[in-house]
Amino acid sequence: MTPPVPPSDERQRIQALLRTGLLDTLPEPDYDDIVRLAAESCDAPIALISLVAEERQWFKAKVGLPGVDETDRCISFCAHAIERDELFLIEDAHADARFAANPLVLGHPFIRFYAGVPLRTTDGYALGTLCVIDQRPRTLTALQRRSLLGLSRQVELLVRMRERMHAMQAHNEELARAHERTQALNLRLRAEMEERQRIEGELREQRTLLSSILTHIPYSVFWKDRQGAYLGANPHFLQDMGLESQEALLGKTDLELSMPRAQAEAYRRDDFEVMESGQPKISFEEPLARTSGEESWLLTSKVPLKHPDGTVVGMVGIFADISERRRQQQALQDAKLLVERHVASLEAQVREAHLRNHYLMQNSGAAVFLLNEEGSVLDLNPVAQRVLGGSEDALRGLAFESFAPEKNREPLRRALRDLRVVGTVRMENQPMDTVTGSRVMLDLAASLQVTGNTRRLLVVGHDVTEKWRLEQQSIQNERLASMGALAAGIAHEINNPMAYVLSNLTYLQESRDELEHVLESLPGGIPARAEEMLAEVKDILAESLAGGRRIRDIVRDMRFFSHTAGEELAPVDLHACLDVVLRMAHGELKHVARVDKRYDSALPLVPASEGRLSQVFLNLVINAVHAMRSGKPEDQVLRVITRRDGDWARIEISDSGTGIPPDVLPHIFEPFFTTKPAGAGTGLGLSISLSILQKMGGGIQVQSTVGVGTTFLLSLPVHGREPL
Repeated sequence: MTPPVPPSDERQRIQALLRTGLLDTLPEPDYDDIVRLAAESCDAPIALISLVAEERQWFKAKVGLPGVDETDRCISFCAHAIERDELFLIEDAHADARFAANPLVLGHPFIRFYAGVPLRTTDGYALGTLCVIDQRPRTLTALQRRSLLGLSRQVELLVRMRERMHAMQAHNEELARAHERTQALNLRLRAEMEERQRIEGELREQRTLLSSILTHIPYSVFWKDRQGAYLGANPHFLQDMGLESQEALLGKTDLELSMPRAQAEAYRRDDFEVMESGQPKISFEEPLARTSGEESWLLTSKVPLKHPDGTVVGMVGIFADISERRRQQQALQDAKLLVERHVASLEAQVREAHLRNHYLMQNSGAAVFLLNEEGSVLDLNPVAQRVLGGSEDALRGLAFESFAPEKNREPLRRALRDLRVVGTVRMENQPMDTVTGSRVMLDLAASLQVTGNTRRLLVVGHDVTEKWRLEQQSIQNERLASMGALAAGIAHEINNPMAYVLSNLTYLQESRDELEHVLESLPGGIPARAEEMLAEVKDILAESLAGGRRIRDIVRDMRFFSHTAGEELAPVDLHACLDVVLRMAHGELKHVARVDKRYDSALPLVPASEGRLSQVFLNLVINAVHAMRSGKPEDQVLRVITRRDGDWARIEISDSGTGIPPDVLPHIFEPFFTTKPAGAGTGLGLSISLSILQKMGGGIQVQSTVGVGTTFLLSLPVHGREPL
């Protein structure tokens, strides 16, 4: 027998098979159950899930073929089946020239009949087959064909779920590596910040040293702004100018001081020449008319005072009385050089610190914001722009606290106030709203940056949104599991004594009826008082039985809702599931609205997880109750409608409540989004409900009008299919 020619994309098909990680794995109950169902539904002694590799076919699951885990591909029936898109059927292998001489036909397991369905990935690559085998010639009925095709889709679903699980594991590993990289970068950032603090300490020491020099050197030093107004001077200058304090000098120009006008104008010409050219004017002589009337000659130097960006913001001058020039000349030169060296050093260090901070911001893996002292954004790095979903121009100038939701702004305001006082603050799990309307969670670390008279707030944020969402969803799932366990325990404890109570009440009711018959047969009939008592006892027993049966129904519903057998799909009666949920919510519903049920009697069972589906229904019903609490019970209605729409089962849950505003409607399925007060909800209910329905192949839509009400439309596939 000639084996089938491998397809042109065989290499890609083998790679797709290897990506599933299924080859040579241990048996798994999910796959074993499917082959068992295939064998039973097709009335076949042998059923296999076969994976076709390069040189062999390997059986992931099997029924009726003990001791055999694989065969050579060249004699495989399944190698032919994967070449087709539809069911591959061999009714009698002896009569088929392709297989008549096959060792599997002539020898064990003596195949006469074969039916196999190719198992494909989402990319269309055939991994193998789900097949049934018999030792006698036969065919499949239409029902058996449908069953085999349906079970093959279940196998494909299991394979895809495995692929997704592997992808999630790879993603988690990548997140872990990214976290390690972030930690390493944080260490570097911390080292840089410590280096910055060291430099700032050195700058403070140098400023102290410079102040000491200016105070004690025997020369006059002054500095002015761009308009020629004095910003400060040392004590020697004040003495030379005949001034008693700094206040008598600050903000004034030479024209406002007690000196000849021609001399003041000459000083200003020199000042503006230095500031306009940006070049120093060194060691020139000029006269000074003292207040005593004595004229002295000064040796003066003036240098421009520059901002770190290079712009001139003022000038610095120094002069000495050179009336006794020979004695003063060397000392003046030394002082001049010392001042110039310190000024240059200060400018260089400030510029270097500015460039280092800018580099750290732009290359940090965290979101970095530089704020002014009032808390408005001055600068931010690309990570911060990406996290908040806006451009640099759109975000710059905004108050940092405005990124937080309204109810979370006050703690952020307090933290920024504390930062200005203590120098550092930290905030964990701070919610922030992006420009696009979504919400992220950030861990914030902030420090106060002081450069001269300038104070800046540096805020570093780490995006922990995914971690927070997983923690909250885990808490929600654990809470539901605990509630289920508690409900199951309560139901078990109540069930047995309730059975005794109902049994005894029934016996009392029968005994009462028998007593009435006996009394009626007595001469004179039943006395009037006895007849009244019997009637009262009858009513009491009837009410007690009704109440007991109600308790029994509640216990049954609690046991139903606490069912924790897993999330595997099984046929579910949607109407029974809805009735259980409505009974459980009856205690809240009866005071809020009436219930209008419109069930489609032709609606079939649907493949779903009964416990999870009950969770979705209960969440939507409770949300509807909350939406209708502001109205009168007689005016409110909760409407539940079911219908079949082709291959879909549709469930509508409508309320006549307040409705959802249009600006809120697009966000209701986002994790953590809620309009309820703080502490009244996590904002995960609708997000979890959507996730549950999508895992079952279904979906959920919502329509709402403010003041009219809200309708949630749930869809589930009748026969099971891929998610919407």
